[in-house]
Amino acid sequence: MKKNYMELSRYITAYFPDLQSRVSGGVDRPPETWVFVSQITSMLQILGMAFVVLGDGLLEMVGISARNEPKWITSAKENKIAVFFGLFFLNNFANGKLATGAFEVEYNGVVVFSKLELGRMPSVQEVIKGIETVRQQYELAQSA
Repeated sequence: MKKNYMELSRYITAYFPDLQSRVSGGVDRPPETWVFVSQITSMLQILGMAFVVLGDGLLEMVGISARNEPKWITSAKENKIAVFFGLFFLNNFANGKLATGAFEVEYNGVVVFSKLELGRMPSVQEVIKGIETVRQQYELAQSA
């Protein structure tokens, strides 16, 4: 995405020299819910790895003896690899939700192109036409 942004930025400033050094972009923040879920799954994955490597030693460190461990721990101990891969894929899924896929182009606060809305990247001509339209609307409003 950054490469696309840099390329589009070059074209825009070449076509509109007055926008030189005024074109900026950044990363669209994902929803806070998915940031939280991703952090939780990352911690679970680390704990899962520790569980796979340390097993009973980890349980003893937190004060759980083998005689009175919960049923789900016994089941997890019997399926360590499945637990590890399950947590791995869960974490990957949550991290995938952090990528918004947004590529929004604005000019003077007006959206000129929205990848989220159209589901595709813009052509340079679309962005230039959008900027020209916004400029014309602004000039009309100023002259009225």
